[in-house]
Amino acid sequence: MPDYYTILGIQRTATSGQIKVAYRRLALKYHPDKNPQSLLPENKFIEIAEAYEILSDPKKRSRYDSGLNLDIEEDFDEDLETRRRPPPAHYYYKYKPEKTKYSKKNYMYATAAVVAIIIVAVVFPLYLLQVTSAKYFDKAVSYYFEGRYYSALHNIDLSIKELSRTNAKACALASVILVHKLNKYDYGLKYINRGLDYGPGDSLESEFHYLKGICLAKTQEPQEALLEFYQVKNFSSTYDSSLFKSAAILTFKTSDLDSAEVLLDQLITRNKDHFAALYIKGIIYEKRANHHKAYEYFSNLVDKPFNRAAAFYHLARAEIKLNLSDSACAHLQIASEYNLMEAKQLMNLYCKKESIFMSPND
Repeated sequence: MPDYYTILGIQRTATSGQIKVAYRRLALKYHPDKNPQSLLPENKFIEIAEAYEILSDPKKRSRYDSGLNLDIEEDFDEDLETRRRPPPAHYYYKYKPEKTKYSKKNYMYATAAVVAIIIVAVVFPLYLLQVTSAKYFDKAVSYYFEGRYYSALHNIDLSIKELSRTNAKACALASVILVHKLNKYDYGLKYINRGLDYGPGDSLESEFHYLKGICLAKTQEPQEALLEFYQVKNFSSTYDSSLFKSAAILTFKTSDLDSAEVLLDQLITRNKDHFAALYIKGIIYEKRANHHKAYEYFSNLVDKPFNRAAAFYHLARAEIKLNLSDSACAHLQIASEYNLMEAKQLMNLYCKKESIFMSPND
């Protein structure tokens, strides 16, 4: 293989510019036109031209420098990938690294790491939510006992959050405030229904049904109120109150005196000193025109820690029916001293103007 660098008289590190300059200098010197009488310059010129052709082409020069055979055709395909031989069979073999084996200790560490991540990512935010919710609820309870009901309601709203354990209790406290303290029955119903949706458990659920019964009774829906009172469980602290309120609705709203008496008897059996129940039972006898039994019940109530004005007033009504005029007027006088308007009206009608008196039920 000829040494093209020596032919052109240049170093192997010559740049393309230096190759071009050397070629031009030698071409002028050995061109056949400059030496028409000698064959040596023509052969020399061919060598120079060949050397320049190889060294001026970067790809051919690279192959030449690598010691490859440069005796190739001019139309050599530039895409060498299509001229290569197919690779051997082992070329297509895919290396499969050996599977790493982990010890039981490694798995324990990995499991502990996963658990720690779960605690940090899930449990801790949930813990913060619970703590924040409980904080607002405790503040609401404090405001409730201080009589700051609207501040308590505000903190209750802040305490009600998703997944909070105090949601049902918060709704119960809001319901108590709205029903018993502020008489906002429509708003109370909203919190009651919301509290029932949280699945509060039997005891608290009974409290919600009791409060809902009060709201419905106050909004003139006695039948719906009765249905709510009937759902109060007998272990609930409001069970006796639900019996009493149901009896009151049956007595004064629906006139179902028999059903009312059944509930009152159950209530009196549980508590013989339930004076309000004894009072309504006296009203039932009065409505049935059983004046002797009404007289018996009301005469037993006048000395009890109960609404004495109402007891004396209804006792006087029974006495009027039993023609005990003097006693009736005396008892109406006592009831009037409590500023009971009905007692004053009946006294003026019966005790001072007996000639026009018809009946206290007329």
